[in-house]
Amino acid sequence: MNATVTAFRAETLTPFYYHGLYVPDGAATHPDVISDTALCFALAYALGRPPTPHLRTRPDYREDLCRLPWRASLAMGSGNRNLGPVRHIIDVEREGGYPVSMQKAMGSGLFKKTFYVHEVAPGAVYHGILYGPDPFAFGEELIVRMGVGRTGLLRLKRTEAIAECRLNAATARLFGQALPEEGRILDTIRLSRPYSPQEAAAILASWH
Repeated sequence: MNATVTAFRAETLTPFYYHGLYVPDGAATHPDVISDTALCFALAYALGRPPTPHLRTRPDYREDLCRLPWRASLAMGSGNRNLGPVRHIIDVEREGGYPVSMQKAMGSGLFKKTFYVHEVAPGAVYHGILYGPDPFAFGEELIVRMGVGRTGLLRLKRTEAIAECRLNAATARLFGQALPEEGRILDTIRLSRPYSPQEAAAILASWH
């Protein structure tokens, strides 16, 4: 693998969400961070290299990441905003197959088919680094899909070198490393201390 460090700028073109922060009747997305795994998966699908060869009953991010040639820092923003709540409806009978376990969960009264989400607004900007083959070798920008249902569009462009970036300490744990944490959004999104791109690349190179 001809690995390089590529600094990128990402901008949301359409709203997207993931279930991150709990709010009344639903969930809100943290507007100033996109996970490294989400970026790597989105890039892989955009370039025709999906990492998961078959459906899983539970995620295995380490195995999937090991199938990809890229590693990434967290994509960090500053001052991005969310939109107002939007109602979503889950068609459980169609999407989940409605197995007995699902019927029991829905019958418990703790499961809702209707909920509200606060999506990240278009125009949100993030910065970070990719380590691996240069994804912009064949074009100045890439459009990838992001978020639940892959309904959001994110534009990735090469940018000038950035002074620092943060890694995902949760991903480091998958590869047996313990990075110092300075914040936690979810169990799967844990902010490391800032690293220079060169320091970060050396750590990302060891995740295999």
